[in-house]
Amino acid sequence: MCISGNLVEIGEFFLKNFVSLRLCEKYRIRIMQAKIGNKVKFINDDATGIITKVISEKELEIEDNHGFTLRVSLNEVIVIDDNEDIVYTIDNTEYINQTDLRKEKFKSKSKLLDKYKKLNKYKYENTLEIDLHLEELVEFPTRLEDWQKLYTQINHAKKCVEAAQSENIPRIVFIHGKGTGVLKTELRNMLSNTYELQFSDADYREYSTGATEVYLR
Repeated sequence: MCISGNLVEIGEFFLKNFVSLRLCEKYRIRIMQAKIGNKVKFINDDATGIITKVISEKELEIEDNHGFTLRVSLNEVIVIDDNEDIVYTIDNTEYINQTDLRKEKFKSKSKLLDKYKKLNKYKYENTLEIDLHLEELVEFPTRLEDWQKLYTQINHAKKCVEAAQSENIPRIVFIHGKGTGVLKTELRNMLSNTYELQFSDADYREYSTGATEVYLR
């Protein structure tokens, strides 16, 4: 690239210059269509996310790296690759059919479990061990309000349950810690009310009272 600086500086530069096609061609920034599954970075923030829905020709729905669903305009984000390098800016959106959408969702869920499959619990017991402590889920947990913290933890647990079910994984151990018991209570309510799953205290010798074992089949 011919422009130096971080993504925020580059984004502000293009916004000030109205992101014209001629300017983008000059600095070799490609302008392309937005697709579900694209990884994006917010121009005026350090946050990243994934495009989960095309709302209109000018708006997208994005799930950010904290698990929150946001509605944004095309000019608020830039598509990036896994190394957070700019791939292209967005000039319009591309609608995809439901078959493609299901493929993207399945791919996303599969990747979600990758790091848990590397643990010994899965290798030797065919059980996912998922730590719901915030420092394991977000980069800056202290920046979140209390309700956001709980939402992030429960939302991650939901995604893991659905991903495990899609792969026929029989059990999950959710590590929630002892604490005040709020996360444990909300987690078990979600498992029972949303998914009608059976669960019990995980092995006391291994987790004391700080984990719940869930039976998916």
